[in-house]
Amino acid sequence: MTDEDIDQLTLRLVQGSITLFKWITLQFLILFLTPFTWSIMPSGMPLYIVSYTLIFNVYLGIMSKDKRLNFIWKPYVGYLCVTAILSLALLDSLSLPGIVLAPLFGLLCLIMVRRYKHFRKIYATTFARRMTINVASIALIIAIVTIPKVWSVSAECQGHGSFKTEKDEILQRRNYLASKLIAPPKKVLHEMPSGIGAQFQGEWALYSCSMFAMSLYNISQIYPETRTENIHYIDSLICIVLSPELREYDSNRWKEDALSTLQSYETSHISYISHLAWMIGEYKAAGGGNKYDKLYAQLCNAMNGRILHSAALNLQTYPNESIYMPDMLVAIVALKQYAALNKGKYASTVDAWVDKAKKEWLDPKTGLLVSFLNVDGSQITDMPTKGSYSALNCSYQTLIDRKFAQEQYLLLKSSFWKEGTLSGMKEYHDHSPILGMDIDAGPVIMGLSPSGTAFSTGAATFFNDNEVRSNILRTAEICGNTLSSGNKKHYALANIALVGEAIMLAMRTNAPANL
Repeated sequence: MTDEDIDQLTLRLVQGSITLFKWITLQFLILFLTPFTWSIMPSGMPLYIVSYTLIFNVYLGIMSKDKRLNFIWKPYVGYLCVTAILSLALLDSLSLPGIVLAPLFGLLCLIMVRRYKHFRKIYATTFARRMTINVASIALIIAIVTIPKVWSVSAECQGHGSFKTEKDEILQRRNYLASKLIAPPKKVLHEMPSGIGAQFQGEWALYSCSMFAMSLYNISQIYPETRTENIHYIDSLICIVLSPELREYDSNRWKEDALSTLQSYETSHISYISHLAWMIGEYKAAGGGNKYDKLYAQLCNAMNGRILHSAALNLQTYPNESIYMPDMLVAIVALKQYAALNKGKYASTVDAWVDKAKKEWLDPKTGLLVSFLNVDGSQITDMPTKGSYSALNCSYQTLIDRKFAQEQYLLLKSSFWKEGTLSGMKEYHDHSPILGMDIDAGPVIMGLSPSGTAFSTGAATFFNDNEVRSNILRTAEICGNTLSSGNKKHYALANIALVGEAIMLAMRTNAPANL
């Protein structure tokens, strides 16, 4: 092969890569701008798009124009085989109708682009005409995307404002989560994104079950006629969290099984055992039986003893890591609930922790409970107080100490609340990046924290801050886009992060007990 041949090959590879990137980007952009189509798209659509676009681009690049249509079936068959294998390997599932029909989306995009180019070639004979056509095209695209979006957001938000008008939506979202989470443990873990790794899959599965249990308990208080069914669901969720499959992520970090160490005060496992204890407490408080009483007592005794034997009433979520305040708050919530069900047992530990928090763990800049602590209970120097952690802390505090929670909520709003078309909580109180990525909050856009905004809904609901709550639900609808199917509803983003759906339902139903 001569140098000229190598140069030609390199040029073709570069051109092919650019073309491939353009077509994949275009298709993903169209999907992103039309979330109302997501409900009819197969879950593996992103993989299918990359697969057929790559294979057909290679085919079109190597096959002469006069023979392309004659052998078009070859790349299609190749696509079917490759995509089926990739689906089983990467997605652990296979949707034959989705794989077979997915290239029609690419064909539709191709036809649209070709017709647009043909139109421009005929009519855009001058610079002025080209500019007019470009502006008109952009305006048309914006209208096509915006008008259905405005209508759908308006329709979905119309009933927000009271639990009476939100009843159907809340129960439909409950039904969706039940269809996803009331399942064998392995299937629940499979609902979590595989790309985040086994540990975070386990954590997200635990949080999903815990937040859904909170939702079910809340719904039982708001709509008492649903209590029996909700108790059954909470029971199923407890069984899932008790399974070896779900405990594995915690066992791998501690090199021991959490349930085998309940007699010891020399370890932690605080995140896992606190969520489990909280769920059992909700089961009991909702009217469940006594089947978990022995385990419930063991879990709370272990938490109480470990907290009292710790350096500063705090425990590590994992070895060799800082104290994560939201994880500690779950333990305090669980002990608070146990005290309410068992004549005040462990209430002194709860009171001691809250008293110490007020005196030693408030951020000097914002007045909010800090996000992290050193193992000895001291504040970490120059560690920022984050919107996501602070919002979750506030919502947990509503279940512990109402007065302290209200003080913290007002401080949260003064430091982190951002009003606008997209209202929500910022991730950082002192700056608002246009675009960023945070390990806890997720994508930070215009300074807004997706996690912080969702978590703050719990405190807004509890304190009847209807303006903030309604604004958050509007933001959730704009960004999340509700999809409906039969008696189920969910945000489209639940297809990516089911835990977010569970969190939002738990937070928006966090009504005070005297509702």
